[in-house]
Amino acid sequence: MCTHFQLQAKDRNHVVGRSMEFARSLDPAFYIQRRGESFQQPVWAGADFQKMADAPTWSVRYGYVGISSTNLPLPGISQRIVSDGLNEAGLSVSLLWLPCTRYQDFSRVETTVLAPLFADWVLAHCGSVSDVRELLPTRQFWLPDWLAKQLPLHAAIVDKDGRSLVVEFQDGQQKIYHNPVGVCTNAPWFPWHLDNLGNYLNLTPEDPQLREIGTLPVSPPGHGGGLAGLPGNATPPARFVRTVYLKQFANQPDDLRQAYAQATHLLNAVDIPRGTVRDGQDQDYTQWAVVKGLNSGEIALRTYDCMQYCGLRLNDIDFASVASQVIPLPKLDDITFIQPAG
Repeated sequence: MCTHFQLQAKDRNHVVGRSMEFARSLDPAFYIQRRGESFQQPVWAGADFQKMADAPTWSVRYGYVGISSTNLPLPGISQRIVSDGLNEAGLSVSLLWLPCTRYQDFSRVETTVLAPLFADWVLAHCGSVSDVRELLPTRQFWLPDWLAKQLPLHAAIVDKDGRSLVVEFQDGQQKIYHNPVGVCTNAPWFPWHLDNLGNYLNLTPEDPQLREIGTLPVSPPGHGGGLAGLPGNATPPARFVRTVYLKQFANQPDDLRQAYAQATHLLNAVDIPRGTVRDGQDQDYTQWAVVKGLNSGEIALRTYDCMQYCGLRLNDIDFASVASQVIPLPKLDDITFIQPAG
């Protein structure tokens, strides 16, 4: 389970927020990818992914920083897989879980990309949503059937101008959707979520007013009654509706700092404590949350065990010369204690 959304401040700063929910610990780390580097895609060899001389190679046009999931069951490429990233052109890509996914069929070695490398490929090649629309149809995103069932993914993509897409793989076909509400969660398919918003048009940020029922004056017991009926559970449809309407009703932030704060509050509204969502022995919980400033070139992450963000500024990185690398997360104090004077 995951939740993704975008915000626009009054000063035209665009911010993306994303939560990552999963039962298996994914051990996040930052990953820096150097610009201009050639990447040879591993080839499935029946038991694992291996580098082969005739494997397809791509050149990294844009350097990027991503969140690398270092504990995925993909021998040979797990540390390379980026589930969330931002490139130096201000393009954001996030991969989210979508169980009904069926990837495209394998076509030609030269045009087939391993589906878990979707974010890496887009971040390396595309500087805008327009680039994504142009280049994605030239590639097929594929995995062996047994592995595809373990990693069913769709993608939310936003550029620094606020243009937004959702990419899904339905019945072996690549589907590219404009995202008019700037929110994405999980199943069902994205168009279903848009249709479902119509079931909640009664929601309003305004408090209900006193009225008479018979001869009895009835007033609301407190503030917030306009949101009665806002779904509060952890299912993808509920998180989609909750995020869309809270985002719609919240005051537009003035600037980047306020946008980060608002993104954090929206992330808090979909946070899942460990133990509250169970499927047998599995317990989905919010392993981390990410905020990204697309115009400022910033990406920051907080984890379940530490709610303080740590991050990187892309402008501080020379992508022409930096070594591609995995950067473990630092150990941070969750609380900053103040020393009183005297």
